[in-house]
Amino acid sequence: MSVENYSYLRELAKSGLRSDQRKPFERRNIVLKTKVSNHADGSAYVELGETKVIAGVKVLPGEPYPDRPDEGSLNVNFEASELAANYPADRLIYSVEVGRVTDRAIRESKMIDMKQLCVTPGSKVLFVFIDIYAINNDGNLLDASNVAALAALLDAEYSVEGKEGKMKLPINIDNTPISSTFVKIGDAVFLDGNSLEETVADARLSIGIGKGINSMQKGGVGYFKQEEIETCVDEAFKYKDEIKSMLIEKLKS
Repeated sequence: MSVENYSYLRELAKSGLRSDQRKPFERRNIVLKTKVSNHADGSAYVELGETKVIAGVKVLPGEPYPDRPDEGSLNVNFEASELAANYPADRLIYSVEVGRVTDRAIRESKMIDMKQLCVTPGSKVLFVFIDIYAINNDGNLLDASNVAALAALLDAEYSVEGKEGKMKLPINIDNTPISSTFVKIGDAVFLDGNSLEETVADARLSIGIGKGINSMQKGGVGYFKQEEIETCVDEAFKYKDEIKSMLIEKLKS
C-alpha cells in the first residue's frame, strides 16, 4: 500500500468514516450455502462481502485421549492459500491463528456435547474434523470462517459402524458461538474490517458469543481501551442473534 493510501485511510478513520461507506458497526452482506461438497459429512460456503471461504466437516472414529476416555474431540484447521492473498500477517502464522480462534469459540461454547461422541468408553470415540479454506480474502477471515464452520457442523450427517442410518452431531443450538471481529484505526473502532482497513489497523479484537462470552482474541501492536472493549462486546451480542437466526433457517431448509 502506498503512503498516500495509508494516510488517506487513517484520515478517514479520524472522522469515523470508512473506505466502503459503511457505518462503524455495519457488517458486510453475508451469503451462506450448505451442502457444497459431496465428500464431506457437512459443508458450507460463505461470502462476507468479497471474502470467501469454504468449510468441510468429517466425522471419523478413533481412540480417545487417555485423560478423556469417554469424550470425542474437535480439530479445526484453516488453510490460508496463496490464492486468497492480502493477509494482515505472515500467511502461515495467520493460518494457525484463524484455526485456533475458530476452534476455541466452538470448543469453549460447549456447542458440541463431546461425551455423546463416545461410542465405547476407553476404546472408541468420534473425532470431528473441520477444514476451512480461504478462496478470496477481502478482510475478516475470522468471522467468515466462524460462520462457515458453524454452518458445516449444523449440516453434518455421519454414519457409525453398527448403527443404521445417518446421525446428526449432538449440538446445543442455544450455545452456538458467533464471532464478531473489530479493527481499531487510531481512535476509531470498526466492525468487520475489510482488507484495506486491516492493513492500516493498529489492533484487532475478535469476540465469540454463545450464551455468554466464550472467547476473545486480540491481534496487532495497538490496544483497546476498557470502554472500547465494552462497546465491542455490546455490538457482538447484538450481531449474534442475527447470524444465529440465519444458521437456524439454513438448518430447517
